[in-house]
Amino acid sequence: MSAGERLYGPGQEYRAWPGARVAVREAIVNVLASAGLAVDPAGRALLLDLVRDDLGFPLTVPEQATGRDHLIEVVNACAKADGGMSALAGAVRMMRPGSPESDAIRRLTHRPRMHDLLPESESSWLHSVLAGVVPVRLAALIRRAAGNAGPTPEVRDAWEAFCVLTDFNTPPSGLPPSLTFIELVAAQCPPELGDRLREWNTAQARRLQADARLHELRVEREQAVPEEARLHLMIVVQPDGIDPSRSLVSHWRQEDPSEWPPARGSLVTVAVEQLEHHVDTLVVEAERAWSEYRGEVALEFVLPRSLLHLPVHLWCKEHETGDPRPLVLDYPIVVRSLERMRSRQWHRAWRVRWETMMADPSAERVYFCATEDTGERHRLDAILSDEKWVVMLLDCAPPLRPRPGADALAAGLRSGLPALLWHPDASLDLLREVVKWLVESGGLDDLPLRVQASRRAAFREMTIPVDLTVARNLVILWDDPDRLVFLDGPPFPPGSRKGSPDERDCAS
Repeated sequence: MSAGERLYGPGQEYRAWPGARVAVREAIVNVLASAGLAVDPAGRALLLDLVRDDLGFPLTVPEQATGRDHLIEVVNACAKADGGMSALAGAVRMMRPGSPESDAIRRLTHRPRMHDLLPESESSWLHSVLAGVVPVRLAALIRRAAGNAGPTPEVRDAWEAFCVLTDFNTPPSGLPPSLTFIELVAAQCPPELGDRLREWNTAQARRLQADARLHELRVEREQAVPEEARLHLMIVVQPDGIDPSRSLVSHWRQEDPSEWPPARGSLVTVAVEQLEHHVDTLVVEAERAWSEYRGEVALEFVLPRSLLHLPVHLWCKEHETGDPRPLVLDYPIVVRSLERMRSRQWHRAWRVRWETMMADPSAERVYFCATEDTGERHRLDAILSDEKWVVMLLDCAPPLRPRPGADALAAGLRSGLPALLWHPDASLDLLREVVKWLVESGGLDDLPLRVQASRRAAFREMTIPVDLTVARNLVILWDDPDRLVFLDGPPFPPGSRKGSPDERDCAS
């Protein structure tokens, strides 16, 4: 990085010294001219006085024949002075408070766009490489580079994506989103071109003093989730607070297996009888977005207790074809607890049990609830306090309202059990037989996939030791505490890096 080019953190000044790109200074001159200072000698004099007062020392600025040339001298003098660009921004703010010109000067002096910081030769080379290149899942790459900061812009190729991302603010880490994007694109290119892009990216990051963050990003990429990792479409259904015949539906569609949460989709009000058709639309849209993805995908329905009776596992997609296809044939389908997602006081126990299950997913960790367990107040709570248990089969479908001290669903959620199973009407003996067969055929960590396989088998009427027709209506509540979302935030909440222990991971 040259002595004249330096990008500081948020709120600090970009010191556009002579070695910096002329385009930054030219842009500042254009803004000052648009503010009328090119034709206002008194205004220019006042601007210089304010700058000098802020700096605390004289600023030598030669007079020029034209007002614009004089502005060029003013900007160049500020660029050469330590703190001069901040003083210039402060002077414009005082002269034009709250104006677009003041905002533009502040942005150009404190946080210029990455594109403006590129030498012409570097920009031309990058254009020649990226123009016409359309990486796989381009929209997902843009969102990941931008930190899920909003809707994905419509772009035709990687060059347009890079140009759009140059307008995004540089995060505190110091690596502009546009350079993060180049790194993601390089990973998809043939080895020779990928190496050239990474070499180019290294040089730019070094100029911006962001090479440490670029190194961290590369380490993260080496440890990235494999391509076959599962993507999720999470659909949240809540009752309308005014009209009980309608529901509020929002969704989060994952397109990059290494990032969570994705951007939130639209929040819509749907008539209860139209819920299945609305979910059909969301699933078809997701499949279009996933058209180039080769890994597994799954559906999750986050429901409040009052809606756990919705038969989401029996719903279909592609109704418009006249031959709707059961969702379960194509996806593992689970429900999740809206109450638990919102109740942070339950999350510690939940995470402990989840990690315990992932470390030891043996069938011996399933508790089969008996009718007498809920006959005595808090008896089941005491049983489930043993951290041995991570999955529970309920003795019956949970009622719409909890029974204080004797409620199996509430006891399971508050004890942190990540998985709960129940059936709306099967006998408890038959249900236990089916669940034992499911959990003993593999580890608990793959239970949703085995439930899906059993539902498929029920369609084929396979001959096996248990009655798999029970599996068609078997409900599996499967809660991963590492994938939480904002439920009451704006449609497109800002994202942050995965694993950050901040409020991003909380359901508001």
